[in-house]
Amino acid sequence: MPRQSALVLAAIITFCSSVSALDWPVGRGDLAGTGATTEQLPAKLDLIWQVDIGGLGFEAAPIIAQGTVFVADADGLVLALDLVTGKEKWRLATGGGFTASGAYHSGKVIFGDIEGEVRALDATTGKSIWQYTIGAEISAGATFFGDNLLVTSQNGSLYCLNQDTGTLSWKYETGDQLRCAATVADNRTYLGGCDSKLHVVDLKTGKAAAEPIALFGPTGSTPSAIGSKVFVPTRSGEIFAFDNSSTKPLWQFADRKLAEELENSVAVKEGLVIVSSRNRQIFALDQETGLVRWRTTLRKRCDSSPIIAGKDIWLAAADGRLVRLDLNSGKEKWLYEIKGSFLASPSVADGKIVAASDRGSIFCFAAKPQ
Repeated sequence: MPRQSALVLAAIITFCSSVSALDWPVGRGDLAGTGATTEQLPAKLDLIWQVDIGGLGFEAAPIIAQGTVFVADADGLVLALDLVTGKEKWRLATGGGFTASGAYHSGKVIFGDIEGEVRALDATTGKSIWQYTIGAEISAGATFFGDNLLVTSQNGSLYCLNQDTGTLSWKYETGDQLRCAATVADNRTYLGGCDSKLHVVDLKTGKAAAEPIALFGPTGSTPSAIGSKVFVPTRSGEIFAFDNSSTKPLWQFADRKLAEELENSVAVKEGLVIVSSRNRQIFALDQETGLVRWRTTLRKRCDSSPIIAGKDIWLAAADGRLVRLDLNSGKEKWLYEIKGSFLASPSVADGKIVAASDRGSIFCFAAKPQ
């Protein structure tokens, strides 16, 4: 890795390492892509509401902000639901389906669809504020930086748009598909590309802050940043950890049995990197060494990325099981099974966990009111 790359990594994240307990405003929970929240959910959870939409179902994780669940389905329907009751606040039928989560900021909710349309909607009413056409599939939710929002697309470009007007501030091109969200760390963003490189971009200028860093395998995973480290899985069955004190990876985990299986993003918290794979394996790596702390086998593959809430890991699996595991041991603590599959991660906020299925149902679990 060039010295310049090491200098760039030295500026990684003084931003938040986990979100507040009241919101889950972007797909991976926070702008740093940690997939983690400080919230510890109650030991006993019940299904407090269920909303059935039908149609092609949900491939994108819900987001939660200001007491509202925002979710969009593969048919192009955007919904806003009351977090406490599940009551519908508004809906908007669009022309394109969604595989990317929404993003909430300053009273607006942003959605990008498979046709490459980016929509900014009033979070209270669902009315359109502006629309921007990229023209290539958007596979990951937007993130924010100052007055701007960041949107990746499968044309290989990162777009920086003014969040109030939707006008283009700048565009960064990687030359290959981008399926991940943009991870924000201070004044830079980290992009894992299908070109087998980690791109580091200066968010003020839109220019490369360093030479792209070789990953030796393509990735569609959103990088996860915490403290002075950033973690990136690849489809070659590897996970890279970078630290600001070295010109080389801090460590590199490799398991060739996981080649083509590491398509999810990792969750990071309390010294651990939590990894789920499509071959039914979920395991924890030590953030400092990359050594395996524990490993658990699921009943069926997990197509969604893990999240961490307090001392628990939550997985929404392809067999329709919402599973709760102990963060430090990987032991199962709770599960709920539905008809159908979960293709997207759950979201946690305000004592509740929300998950959406491929059959068009949204489920909310919490402690039953006394």
